Amino acid sequence: MVYGWVVNELPRWIVFGSWICMNIALFIYQFYNFSVLPKYFYSRAVLREALMFARGSAMIINFNIILILLPVCRNLISLVRGTGRCVPRTMKRILDKNLTFHKAVAWMIITASAMHIMGHYYNYERIAASVRLNRLNNVEGVRLLLQGTVRLELLPANVPLNPIAVCLVTAAGFTGHIITLALFLMVTSSLEFIRRSYFEIFWYTHHLFAIFLLGLAFHQYQQLLPVQLNAENGTDDLPHFPSNCSLKSLDSCDPPIFNAAPPQSWTFMFAGLLIYIIERVVRFVRSLQRVVIIKVVQHPSKTIELQMRKKGFHAEAGQYVFINVPSVAYFEWHPFTLTSSQEEAYFSVHIRIVGDWSEELSKQLGSGNDGFKQSWELPLITIDGPFGTASEDVFEHEVGMLVGAGIGVTPFASILKSVFYKLTSEKTISLKKVYFYWICPEPQSFEWFADMLSSVEGQLTAKGMSDFLDIHIYLSRGWKDKDAFAVYLHEGEEKDAITGLQARTHYGRPDWSKIFDEISVSHSNTDVGVFFCGPPVLSHNLHDKCNEYTGRSDGGGARFLYNKENF
Repeated sequence: MVYGWVVNELPRWIVFGSWICMNIALFIYQFYNFSVLPKYFYSRAVLREALMFARGSAMIINFNIILILLPVCRNLISLVRGTGRCVPRTMKRILDKNLTFHKAVAWMIITASAMHIMGHYYNYERIAASVRLNRLNNVEGVRLLLQGTVRLELLPANVPLNPIAVCLVTAAGFTGHIITLALFLMVTSSLEFIRRSYFEIFWYTHHLFAIFLLGLAFHQYQQLLPVQLNAENGTDDLPHFPSNCSLKSLDSCDPPIFNAAPPQSWTFMFAGLLIYIIERVVRFVRSLQRVVIIKVVQHPSKTIELQMRKKGFHAEAGQYVFINVPSVAYFEWHPFTLTSSQEEAYFSVHIRIVGDWSEELSKQLGSGNDGFKQSWELPLITIDGPFGTASEDVFEHEVGMLVGAGIGVTPFASILKSVFYKLTSEKTISLKKVYFYWICPEPQSFEWFADMLSSVEGQLTAKGMSDFLDIHIYLSRGWKDKDAFAVYLHEGEEKDAITGLQARTHYGRPDWSKIFDEISVSHSNTDVGVFFCGPPVLSHNLHDKCNEYTGRSDGGGARFLYNKENF
């Protein structure tokens, strides 16, 4: 179990832990600077600890703004993954956690923003109280403290003496509220049940990131926070030592000289934003390339297959694309795994009709109608991709274990096709054995994929390579009395009554402990790539089994390397 955790978990936890430590270090660094540096002495005297917390959390926000856009740069990640042997397998598996890291960075920004907001609300309360005191008493010492805390010339003379009013008349306070509102809407619309059930809400509100970044760029536009230039660490000819002069008469020391602290947020976001802009330009240019639909196939279980061509399009097995149909939804892009292999003359996707977008697309394609549509009647489709996924790494292992649940089998359609083409063309590949597991809730779910499986299975058998591919299909529920009767009637036949394959259908759920134990014994001291696409519950179960059975059988068992599809 420990060895399995080291193999599957340790690399990503090292990366995650390093990121956490960097955030903590930056917070401590900024907190320390505003706690002890003389140039912030007068600011500390008025704002106290809230100043340090506000500035420390601001540093965390700035650092993570660099990172937040990088995990969603699909072309960049695919480029890094596609560099082959230059990128270690462990690093590729970490790159496959890009969306997980994106969420972690987002939650770090949320946490730091909450600290920043609370700190500055307190700061504005202290500023308002000090301005009120200065107006009432006109005390020189209070005015000096204010000059070292906030640039008074930026505050209107008639501003009401309450924290909210003082906050809203400054660029920092005004943009801060806009940023907070945009962040709130993005976070709430990203919750799992909203993203799954109301994808359009998630899609559109997530583009408020442009408002968020724009507001952040102008957040320090007024340069509200002053710094003392002639403090102990300054280079001015007339130093004013705050720690000493604050205890003496003002006439005994040279006056402090203040200047605006330069803005920093835009410098932090520049690098990440530049990469993201390049990413978007590449996507836009590729989306302009013409896509030709050469065939629309209606499969059982409300599944349609689109076969397409596009000039210059080349994809590896297991990759995916984003599809946009302007006549259905102009701004929506949906990810679909390619079900064709690179050896075929076209590329294809299988789309299950389960929502408004897919239902409308099905109607425009003429699916389910008695007639058919001519090519010029089909809707315009634009494609962005292909993009790399974990599944394309299956050819880097000696043994591959492919597990799909329901429609989650689609990534493995292209892999199995590619395996077949490579073997029949006698190409040398590292992959020596494939275990394929498919769990479906009802018999009809097998129909669209069974023909391809049957073809691969039959041709491998004809070439004397039947041992290369082990097919295990599980019908978890949904069978009826007539299905049981059909199985009984065809019990002695060579092919399964449900799928038409030589491999028999299993009824119920897989016994993963038994399966992992058998594979571990059969492939001792071998790296077994486990590739999964399906629901999170089953993913967690398989992940745990990979950790549990790695290195078992007296330390000589197989090493299970877990990989999961992420979109």
